[in-house]
Amino acid sequence: MVREGLAEPILIGKSGVDPASSPKLATYARILYERRRSRGITENEALRVASKPLVFGGLMVTAGDADAFVGGAVATTAETFRAVVQTIGLKSNVRTVSGVMLACVHPREYGARGVFAMADPALIIDPSASQLADIAIATADTTRRVIGAEPIVALLSFSTKGSAAHPWVDKVREARRIVEARAPGLHVDGELQADAAIVPAVGRSKAPGSTVAGYANTLIFPDLASANIGVKLVERLGGAVTLGPFFQGLEKPANDLPRGCASDDIYRVAIVTALQVEA
Repeated sequence: MVREGLAEPILIGKSGVDPASSPKLATYARILYERRRSRGITENEALRVASKPLVFGGLMVTAGDADAFVGGAVATTAETFRAVVQTIGLKSNVRTVSGVMLACVHPREYGARGVFAMADPALIIDPSASQLADIAIATADTTRRVIGAEPIVALLSFSTKGSAAHPWVDKVREARRIVEARAPGLHVDGELQADAAIVPAVGRSKAPGSTVAGYANTLIFPDLASANIGVKLVERLGGAVTLGPFFQGLEKPANDLPRGCASDDIYRVAIVTALQVEA
């Protein structure tokens, strides 16, 4: 990243900035205390918690000493998310914080020149219809700002346009209605099966008349289980390059890494995070 002039990385840890010995620790601990005192944190606890690398990194962003955050290489998504919520916080107009993966597939005729935004594989286990709509709108914004494509949003299900009847299908249909009401200009359709969403011939067969079916670049899964499983199958069996999960709805960019990730993964996620700062 340094050699290519893409961003200025700040490595947090014993071989970089050591939180425990940093002269900024007391200042950051005070910021954390002021943010969390209503939740019962004491000043001593704030000092201890602020010395943890994930929390320290989030506080650097909050204090303006860094523009964005990338973590999670040696921590769970839950631990990383907890740290950034405590330190960076949510945007004032956000009801639902979600995660999104970017998947780059080999057949470039699919998605946005081979790139898909896939949500939510990280945070919300069983979203309500309203939360699903929030996720769809946020992910569409990520498609527009990060991928650089106009979002074509498919709300996925095991049913396409009434081919099956079930409360899970009803939830997806209701989510589409909410999206259309909240973001009337958004190009969205559902419920669609995955093949109907991304393969033009299947889309024409299963959902004739839909302008989304067969051309979606933004895939909204009905729950975390299907999203997480789908992303990992695309990566492991389909050979896709996947990035993320990227957190959506935070006050400033902060993103996660899979545990055991390679240096290339860190490089790519950091670049996308830098793009979020510029957007």
